Amino acid sequence: MKKSIRKLAALILALALGMALLTGCTGDGKQDESKALETTAKADSGEKEDADTKADEGQSEEQPAGSDLPEETITMYLLGNKGDNFDEAYGKINEILKEKINTTVNVQWIGWGEGNKYSLLFSSGEDFEMIFTASQWGNYENTVALGGFAELTEEMLQKYAPDVWEQWPAEAWQQAKINGKIYMIPANYVEVNQDVVAIRGDLMKKYGYDNIDSYDKLLSFYEDCYKDGMYGNSVGAASVYWLMFEHLGMYAMGGTPCQGQLVLYNCKDPKDLSYTYVLEWQPFIDYCHKMKELADAGCWPSDVLNTTSERQDGLVSGRGATMVWNAGSCQIYANQANAEHPDWEINLYNIMPECKYRATRYVNGGVGFNAASKKLDRALMVYNEFATNPEIQNLAQLGIEGVNYINVGDGTYKSTGNDFGGGSFWGWRNMNIMLKTYYENPTPVDLKVEELDKFFKENLYETHLLDSFTFNTEPVATQVAAVDAVQSTYFDPLINGLVEDVDATIEEFKAALDYAGMQDILAELQKQIDEYKAAN
Repeated sequence: MKKSIRKLAALILALALGMALLTGCTGDGKQDESKALETTAKADSGEKEDADTKADEGQSEEQPAGSDLPEETITMYLLGNKGDNFDEAYGKINEILKEKINTTVNVQWIGWGEGNKYSLLFSSGEDFEMIFTASQWGNYENTVALGGFAELTEEMLQKYAPDVWEQWPAEAWQQAKINGKIYMIPANYVEVNQDVVAIRGDLMKKYGYDNIDSYDKLLSFYEDCYKDGMYGNSVGAASVYWLMFEHLGMYAMGGTPCQGQLVLYNCKDPKDLSYTYVLEWQPFIDYCHKMKELADAGCWPSDVLNTTSERQDGLVSGRGATMVWNAGSCQIYANQANAEHPDWEINLYNIMPECKYRATRYVNGGVGFNAASKKLDRALMVYNEFATNPEIQNLAQLGIEGVNYINVGDGTYKSTGNDFGGGSFWGWRNMNIMLKTYYENPTPVDLKVEELDKFFKENLYETHLLDSFTFNTEPVATQVAAVDAVQSTYFDPLINGLVEDVDATIEEFKAALDYAGMQDILAELQKQIDEYKAAN
């Protein structure tokens, strides 16, 4: 174990040097502000000249509002995979952007199996302007700590994204702040994004289950599946880990290493402002032992740590009996699988019906802007259009009207059966203008989603002060980078049960984390929680 820890010293030194290089490469985010940009921003916020004034100045009424701007292309990275009709939909989006602000967007992708690509875009000096980000799971805090995202001042937002600034609630901007500064535009969207489980109904009947409504029943079902030669979960137990601590009333601490999964807080008790370090928490130790038992039995493939499969693939292909995700995502893939295999009778199950539930934060999805970009002003104008223009919102969310969806009216739409998919529009969702689903002939899955959504919203946790807390990693950036490197060696194998000796691995993991600086991080975390409590 000591030998393994000593090997981390070289890795930590390399990470520190890499961070210094990255800091030197990033820009200061300041942009030239032309008169044309100011005029167009004012025009988009409602300060439009009348037709007579335009005529007096020799400007045609048909002239696009963005005609005074130099032509630009903005490169934007999204997470996931490009869906059907994506190019056609974004062709129409670019027509709108071209007319309004003389701009087009070039969309690039980071697949779900390409987690390392995100940070490499910044460290390699990739030329791009915008990228999807999110607190905890979407690289927000880590990228800010490394200097990757430009600071967004109120003046910049008011000038280049005036509609967003006016419409977004103050709470959204507050949640986006790290050390008092804004580094992302969060989506204007809040939901109860509770994880549920999509499960093969035919297999439930086969193994004697009328319902699966508890964490223990789900694990028992996995055991029955492997006895029958079926993977309970074809992509491993990473999503099951979230179910474990959520059903105990705990939640990930925003901004802390490993997407918050090493440090939890008690979201069921607003008076409890302490944190829990999972390597010293008995439920985590018990969980790791149980996952090893299931992994040894064959409840998921032994190569899940190297798989490029996405979490829905096993359910849709028939390789796995379940999928854990939020209700909306499970709904999409359960309906897809049922359409192709109606005998599977897949439906959605809440395995923690006795619990309260946590509403997502605004920063659960948003867009960050590359600090090295020279086109920050134009990128902000693009975001303003994506987030507040209903026509663009529909194209990015739903695809082509008449091809992918039908606008039913009254703010609702129905699918044509040719679902758009893969739009990855979460970074600019605006719940005030988004069309909502109209179910003309709802499937059992659709009805279950409506039932679950109602149930979740009727059983919310009381707001907790730490719900809006985001750990600022900058004071301990070197330690966080080292801890993240250690985490990739130990954490994923542990939570998937793919280790030889659970207790020995946990002890080695703890020692390696301490060597990397975990205790410094925890001390800084406590300091920031105390300051946050005093200020709020």
